[in-house]
Amino acid sequence: MMTEAEKETYMLRATLPGFKRKVSRSLEIIREALAIEGIKWSASVSFGKDSLVMLDLLSQVMDEIPVYFMDSDYKLPEIYETIEKAQERYKINISKAYFADRRPMKEVWDQFGIPGINRTTSMQNKALKVLKKDVSDRWAKENGYNGIFWGIRKQESSQRKWMVTSFGVTFENKQGFYRCAPLAYWDASDIWAYIVSRNLDYPKLYDYQKYQTRDWIRNTGWATTDGAERGRIVWLREFYPNYYDELRWMLPKIDEYI
Repeated sequence: MMTEAEKETYMLRATLPGFKRKVSRSLEIIREALAIEGIKWSASVSFGKDSLVMLDLLSQVMDEIPVYFMDSDYKLPEIYETIEKAQERYKINISKAYFADRRPMKEVWDQFGIPGINRTTSMQNKALKVLKKDVSDRWAKENGYNGIFWGIRKQESSQRKWMVTSFGVTFENKQGFYRCAPLAYWDASDIWAYIVSRNLDYPKLYDYQKYQTRDWIRNTGWATTDGAERGRIVWLREFYPNYYDELRWMLPKIDEYI
């Protein structure tokens, strides 16, 4: 649970001029994207901390938000609780697609390697395309969308930093599809300042900070080894022992990361 001291720190940050400028700029980015002619926008929302902030910002500009949610059979239960609360708070229409088209995780590992263990960079890029991007693009095409808001931030990884630096916060790819990242220049403290100051419901998995700080806890499902080298598996065993046991049954070598 977030302590009162943490809440006070985030509330103080939310009063700073720099933070207020980021919020204003993000709203401006959204309005500018919506003004592009011929683009039908949707929002990719995982219901993790970043996309929840983006969803709240979109709600201040859009009357109704078409939400794309990539589900899996391995999401942690707090995500679904957060989805229910978001549906009560916002006027959203949620459409689902499934990670890897619901292929068994063992099959995915056999084809693309195991994240954080033996998956190379090239395998990771291919996996992201086949398992996520192709699924998302198919959903967009089938539903007539050619633009999507997503909650990526350049602080998260070198790849995302390169993408934002190279293409900007709103860009059109070679296929004529638009992407807009209104939170591109936010850092994790900005995200939490916004969540606390706006009293947003967030998945409580971010409060489980024994091995990782809430800034870097990932909103991934339990059947993943992504982040194994950074304590993700120890974290899973501590707070979700039943899911850890299932993952261990699927992948016995996971014990090497405990």
